[in-house]
Amino acid sequence: MKVPFSDVNSPPAADNHQDPKERLRAMLDALPDIAVVLDAQGVIVMTNIAWRHYAQTYNSYPGMPANDSDVGINYLEAALQGEHQEDSTLRAVQGIRDVLSGHMEAFCLNYPCHTADEQHWFTMTVTPLAWDNTPGVLVTHTDTTPRHRLTRR
Repeated sequence: MKVPFSDVNSPPAADNHQDPKERLRAMLDALPDIAVVLDAQGVIVMTNIAWRHYAQTYNSYPGMPANDSDVGINYLEAALQGEHQEDSTLRAVQGIRDVLSGHMEAFCLNYPCHTADEQHWFTMTVTPLAWDNTPGVLVTHTDTTPRHRLTRR
C-alpha cells in the first residue's frame, strides 16, 4: 500500500540574495506570537503582524495604531511612562536591559495584561538578536490566558 504524500507544500528554498531584514520580517510575520525587534538602545526597529494587530485592537482608539508601539519609539521609555508602574513592567524593562547588555543570555516573565473588558496573561521572552551588527533583542509576548485560567480553577 502506498502512503500518500502530504498536501502541505514545502517552503520555497531560501534565497541567499534576499535581504536579511526581509527574511527576518517574513519569519516574524509567520509567528502567532506578538513580536518586536529592539535595537541596542531599546528602540523598536521591526514589528510583526500580530504586534500591529494587537496594538490596533487594544488601543484607546480602536483601529488606530497605538502611538507608543510603532517603529522608532523607544520601547523601554514608553513602558516606563505610565502613571502607575507595575512591578512586572519594571522587571520586564530590567530583563530587556540585562539581555541587551549581555548580563543575561535570555529573559522570561509571566505577567497580567488586563483590559477593561477582559483579563489576559502573557509570557514575555527576550532573546538576543544582532541588529545592524550591534546587539539587539527579539521580544515575544505569548498569550497564556487559557493555560492561566486552567491552572487557577
